[in-house]
Amino acid sequence: MTKSSDSKSTHHIVDFKPKSHRDAEAQLEAFVQWAKQTLPKGIPDRVHESILWEDLSWHKHGFTSCSFTALGSTIAAPRTMQPPFIEFAKAILVYRRVYSHMKSLQPWLSAMKALEAALVDLTGSRDVTRVTAAVCNRACEHMNRHWTKGAAPYRHSKTLMQIVALMRAKKLLRTDFRWSSPLTDKKRRTLEQQKVDRQQKLPSREVIYALGEIFNNEMTRALDIVVTSACALLLSAPSRVGELADVELDCLVFKENASGHRRMFLRWYAEKKNQVILKPVVSPEMEPVVERALALLKLVTDEARAYAAWLEDHPDEFPRHKGLPSKGPDEPLTYTEACAALQIKVRETSSPRSIFKSYFVGSLKRPETLSPAARRILAEILEGWDTSRGRQIRFKGKPGVQRFEFDDRFVLTLRKLNVLLREKYLPKDFPYTTPYTEGKARVKYRDALFTVRTGALAEGSGAASVKRGFGVEIAADPNRMSARLGNWKNPAVKNLFEYHGYHSLRVNTHAFRHELNTEMHRAGLSQLLIDAFSGRTTMGSVYNHETIEERAQRVATYHPKIKSSNASQTLDKVKTNQPLSLGDVKDLLEGEQDRIIHQTHIGVCVHDFASEPCPKMGACLDCGRLGCVKGDDVKLVNLKEERDDIKLRLDKALGAMSRGVCGACEWVKRLEKKLYKCEALIETLENPELENGAVVWNADNGWTLTKNAVIMSRQMDVNFIDESRTQDALPSLDDVSALLNEIEG
Repeated sequence: MTKSSDSKSTHHIVDFKPKSHRDAEAQLEAFVQWAKQTLPKGIPDRVHESILWEDLSWHKHGFTSCSFTALGSTIAAPRTMQPPFIEFAKAILVYRRVYSHMKSLQPWLSAMKALEAALVDLTGSRDVTRVTAAVCNRACEHMNRHWTKGAAPYRHSKTLMQIVALMRAKKLLRTDFRWSSPLTDKKRRTLEQQKVDRQQKLPSREVIYALGEIFNNEMTRALDIVVTSACALLLSAPSRVGELADVELDCLVFKENASGHRRMFLRWYAEKKNQVILKPVVSPEMEPVVERALALLKLVTDEARAYAAWLEDHPDEFPRHKGLPSKGPDEPLTYTEACAALQIKVRETSSPRSIFKSYFVGSLKRPETLSPAARRILAEILEGWDTSRGRQIRFKGKPGVQRFEFDDRFVLTLRKLNVLLREKYLPKDFPYTTPYTEGKARVKYRDALFTVRTGALAEGSGAASVKRGFGVEIAADPNRMSARLGNWKNPAVKNLFEYHGYHSLRVNTHAFRHELNTEMHRAGLSQLLIDAFSGRTTMGSVYNHETIEERAQRVATYHPKIKSSNASQTLDKVKTNQPLSLGDVKDLLEGEQDRIIHQTHIGVCVHDFASEPCPKMGACLDCGRLGCVKGDDVKLVNLKEERDDIKLRLDKALGAMSRGVCGACEWVKRLEKKLYKCEALIETLENPELENGAVVWNADNGWTLTKNAVIMSRQMDVNFIDESRTQDALPSLDDVSALLNEIEG
C-alpha cells in the first residue's frame, strides 16, 4: 500500500483479462481476487494505506462517497450490501478507481444498489452472473421509485449500461446479452417549474440584507466571522463552497488598464476546470467587502497557519503546549504525564490509567482507519494491557485499599504518542487541504485562507472536548456552512440568522452562485463569458433564473421585431379585420415610412408589394417577413392545417424516397425543415406566458425566385446561399478563459 505522499507511477497495475475456458462463476471469482490484489497497490496520493477490503465504507481512505449500503438504507435503519454481491461491487469500484483512475464513484454505486435489489426480486439471489435484461429493467424500476427528483434515474440507468458492458467484456455473465436503458431524460422544465426553481434556488432579499448587516457589525465569535466572510467571497465571484478549501491567504490580484483603472481579481481554483484561474470581483462595490473579509479571516486564522507550518516542518516532534511534560521523545511517560501531554483532564478521584484508556486509546480502536505505524503502536498497547483487576496496595495505618497496581507490558513515550495523535487529529491529506487530483495544484494548510485548529469553532464544552486543537481543519467546511446557514437537520440548534435575531431565514451556499449567474445574465453578459467567469467547462444555462418578463423585455430591446407596446391594439385590429400598418407590428427604421401591410392566411406580411412582387412566390413558411400574431385563433387553426398538409406531403415524399424516386430525398429535406418551423411557430403561439398580441417573426431560409434563376443559369454556386447564412463559430470556453487575464489589463 502506498502512502498519500508517494509519487511512484501506477503503470505496474495490470488489467484483469478473462480466460476463455472458465465459466462465469470462475471468471467472477478471478475478477474479485484480482481486485483484492490490486487494492493494496493503491494510487499515489489518492488511496490511503489504511484501506481494507473488509471495510463497509471506503470514504475516508481515498474512495470519496463510497459506502456499501443497500438501496433504501437510512441513518435510522442502516442496511448494507450482502455477499456475494458486495464482493462484486467492491471489485467494480477498484477497477474504476484504482485501475481506470476515475474519480466519480457515486453513480456506479447507486446503479449497483438498484441492481442488487432487482437481482433479489427476480432470482432470489445476489449472484451477479445471473444478470439479464429483465433484471436490468427491474433495476430501472427501482431507480424510478427511489430517485424521484430530476434526471437521476436516467443518469443511473446509463451508468448501469456501462456496468453491463464491463461485465460482458470481462465475461462475468452466464448468458451474454445486449441491453439499453428504457428510461428517457426528462423534458425541459415548464415555465411553472422554472418559477418554482427560481424561488428555491435563489437567495431571498431578506437573507442578503441579513448577511450584510451581520458582516458589518462588530462580530465577536470566530464562527460568525468565518461564515459571513465565506458568504462575502461567494457573493463576490460565482464559486462553489467546496472551492474555499483551496483559497490562499494571498489570493488578491490587481490589474490596471491603459487609463489607470484598477480591478480586483481573486486567484481561485475552479473545480470543474481543475485549474487555478483569475476571477474578477463582480462589481467595484464588492472590492472593499472582499478586503474586509480577508482582514477579518486573517485575524482568526494566522495562528493556525503557523501551527500547520510547524506540524509539517517537524513531523517527528510532539506538538508543544504549556502542559507538555519536560521529557525527551523516547523517555518513558507515566499515565499522568501522558494525559497531560494529550491535554486530557484528570480529576483527583479518577485514575489516569483508566482516563487514558477511555478517552484516547478507546477512540483509536478502529485500526482500519490508521496507518501501519499507528496500528503497530496501538497493537503494542492493547496486547500489553493488563486486563486483570490489579494488585491491591494497602498502607499500614490506613484503612482500605489505597490504589491498584497493574503490570502493563508497554512503554509510553512522546514519540509514540505523536504518531497516534497525528493519526487521530490530522486530516488524511495533510499537509494539503484537499485530496489529490490529476494535474491539480494543491494548497497546503500553512497557506490556506480558512485554516483553523480543530475544535476552534466548536460551540459548547462537549464538542470542544472531543476535538482538541492538536489538528487543523478548513473553517469553511461545506457541512459547517450548511448547518450554520440552514440547519434543517437539527432545528434545536440555532443557525447564524437565528443567533442574531433574524428568524425563519435559511439559505444554501450554492444559491449565491445561482444569484451571481442570474445577475450577470441581467447585466447582458453572454453565456460563454458567464461560464468562463464561473469556472465551468460546459454551458450553465440552468443557473439563469431570469423571469419570463425580463427575458421578453431583453429580447424586445435587442430585437425590435417583437412589438409588445401596443400588443392588445394589434390583436383587436387582427380579430376585427381592420387595416394593419407597418408601425403596428414593428419599430420603424430611420427614414422608413409607415404603410398598410398585407395579411395572409397564417399571419401578417411586411413585404412592400408596391415596389416589387413577392420574391418567395407564396412560400410564406420560408420567408422572414412573415409574422404570426399571438391570440389570433383563426390563423392558428390555419397554421395547424398547414402543418397537417406538410405531414401528408412528407409521408408521400418518404414513400417515394424508399422506392428510389429521383429527387425525393431533396423533397424530404425541405419538407422536414418546413414541418419543424411550422411546429415551432405553433408551440410558441400556444405558450401561455407569451402576451396576446405579440408578433412572432418567422426565420428566412435565404432562397428567392431570383436566386433560383441565377443558380439555374450557373451564375452562382448552390452552396453560396447556405454559407452566407452560417454564422461564425463561437470561441471555445478555453479561448475565452485565456482572454480573462487580459481583461482590464
